[in-house]
Amino acid sequence: KSARLKQAKEEAEKEIAEYRAKLEAEFQKKVSDSSGDSGANVKRLDQETEEKIHHLKTEAARISDDVVAMLLKYVTTVKK
Repeated sequence: KSARLKQAKEEAEKEIAEYRAKLEAEFQKKVSDSSGDSGANVKRLDQETEEKIHHLKTEAARISDDVVAMLLKYVTTVKK
């Protein structure tokens, strides 16, 4: 009976080690796949950020004269 328990324990440990190795291999594959894409993602995000910054600067330049005029109007208007 003791020998059978020992054999079952060894078999279970072997199965656990195989399963753990399989999961580790899958994890490493996913990590390598996603890290390959990260360079492209960084490049895409940089481009999107630059486009948004350009858009904001363009809009700010377009309305800055109107904002200055509005502020001057409110600052120079005297109320009784």
